[in-house]
Amino acid sequence: MAGRASTGIWTMDGRTVLVTGTTSGIGRATAAALGQAGAVVLAHARDQARAAAVARELGAGGGRFVPVSGDLGSLAGVRDLVEQVLQATPEGLHVLVNNAGAAFSQRALSPDGVERTLAVNHLAAAALTSALLDTLRNGASVTGRPSRVVNLSSTLEKRGNPKLQDWTYPTEFSQLQAYSDSKLVNLAYTYALARELAGSGVTVNAANPGSVATAFGRNAGGVLKMVQIVGKAFLAGPEKGARTSIRLASDSAWDGATGGYYSAAELDTSSDASRDPAFGQQVYAHTTAILAQAPR
Repeated sequence: MAGRASTGIWTMDGRTVLVTGTTSGIGRATAAALGQAGAVVLAHARDQARAAAVARELGAGGGRFVPVSGDLGSLAGVRDLVEQVLQATPEGLHVLVNNAGAAFSQRALSPDGVERTLAVNHLAAAALTSALLDTLRNGASVTGRPSRVVNLSSTLEKRGNPKLQDWTYPTEFSQLQAYSDSKLVNLAYTYALARELAGSGVTVNAANPGSVATAFGRNAGGVLKMVQIVGKAFLAGPEKGARTSIRLASDSAWDGATGGYYSAAELDTSSDASRDPAFGQQVYAHTTAILAQAPR
């Protein structure tokens, strides 16, 4: 890898990056590496006090970190975050890493009427990306390089149900299925959005971190907590899990790469369902409809 010797990644001088979910795990490792490489990193947490603490902690290791906050469990929380990001990026945003995720052991709906796992893992990422497209385009215009959107994916997308129609799970619900569905839906949306934004100056890709030991699984409870406990010895650390997101955010050789799924920091192939253009358009249309109905 070409870049700063201290980080082993590509130089990010002059780049402004938003990473969601930086309190721990992959998000924290991603934010730390990009900040140490020279980026100004907007470090996100659900509340401002925690975001400020994370920014201070990350800054102690080198780099400039700006705290931003918003509860991504609701579109109102996304709007709060967007306002802060726009205020902090008058010359544009260059990279958005949609890293924040959740998995709930019990069914409940978000304030916007979507099951909470899908609300956080997909709808919030889609809403945040949509609301920040203008500042991403501005960042590309100022630097003469495409701006980038990186969506965190998972190998569990292969277990997702491509026939899922109702995002509320009115009859049957399981934590693992909802999480898998959310990752399949978001990956299909990633491909559809990449096609929609082709030539716009904004690229969109998905990063699969692999099997990683983080607080995410432990905090989720249910079957995902058990997977973390039983498989801990075989799971990678957050720093290794962050490598794909970091490369997609920073490698100048990938400036024009879009619509890809990457594992182990290399181009990979996702499930047939995720790559079905008809399914992608269905997901894109359903997502757009929900976002259009939300209060401004």
